[in-house]
Amino acid sequence: MSADDKAVDASTSARFPGLHPGFPAQCWVVVEQPRGEPHRIRWEPSCGQFVRTALRALGHARGFTGVYGWIAGTGVPPDPHHDVMVLTEASPQPGDILEATICGMFRRGDGDHKFVAVTSEMLAEMASADLHDLPAGKLAEVLRTYPEVGPGEGWDGARDARVHLATRAPTHD
Repeated sequence: MSADDKAVDASTSARFPGLHPGFPAQCWVVVEQPRGEPHRIRWEPSCGQFVRTALRALGHARGFTGVYGWIAGTGVPPDPHHDVMVLTEASPQPGDILEATICGMFRRGDGDHKFVAVTSEMLAEMASADLHDLPAGKLAEVLRTYPEVGPGEGWDGARDARVHLATRAPTHD
């Protein structure tokens, strides 16, 4: 933990679940970045805590109102893991576990793909569990997080995201 970091979780032995039994359609999400937090929160395994850094949180800066974390069972930061943005009405805190449904992903050129998931209350508002069936305002919010799409990058729906999760291990931290 650097001098600029501040602990936001007092637990010293945080434990995270494995893969959800419904994986890759369903997942457990370990919340890292809560809604409305302007600074980047990260898991610091050396002290077993989530810490607030001096860095600005990308999602917050771009108007994402959901939460951000990683898919439990795919690795734990700073080791390779799958990142996930979650649309939810809940306000979980770092270390909380959410159950969510994978509905899409942003395929990044550097391999640090960002999956998109929804919790049950958001899923109830959708025609299907696919990124493109999000309510228009929520879809715009998600797309705004990565407004520039470079070569080899793009937004994929649920089917492609789930195939990726089922067939590829995380390669990026």
